[in-house]
Amino acid sequence: MNILKVVEINRKSSDVWKIVADQFEHAHTWMGFVVDSYALKEGNVLDGAPVAGRVCEFTDKPNGLKAKENILYFSEQDMRFQFDVVPFNAPKIFPVKKNIVTLSVKEVSAEKCLVTWESNIELSTFGYLAYPFLKLGLSKNFGQVLDDLRYHMENQNPSYKSVHAI
Repeated sequence: MNILKVVEINRKSSDVWKIVADQFEHAHTWMGFVVDSYALKEGNVLDGAPVAGRVCEFTDKPNGLKAKENILYFSEQDMRFQFDVVPFNAPKIFPVKKNIVTLSVKEVSAEKCLVTWESNIELSTFGYLAYPFLKLGLSKNFGQVLDDLRYHMENQNPSYKSVHAI
């Protein structure tokens, strides 16, 4: 399953790159559904990449759903990187086995950029059975990730989720 999302952000491309790439392990500061995130302690750090990858926690429960995300490709010059997302502590019937995400930031003008999120998702058997609903739900979720980023960047708030908490 492939999903493509694009968002225009009214900020310098270098500012956005700093948040999504240089501070990769701090996704929880702007991604609304991530409770906590931190750098992987193991793994190979690619040239130019800040860390080997990250862990994202989606609940505050110790054995709750998490994702291990390894950076696979990183180009600061092109403002493009790729990482895999592998869920763990997931329920036995979980629709996604792995997601390969390619994220890029392109300058539109001095104070505007486009962020592109491309997902190539490997599904479980259950995921194939739920394909139409899953594609709709994941497309909405990935769009929300980019909306969170846009809100964070354009409003200079510490977190989009703080708006939902009010």
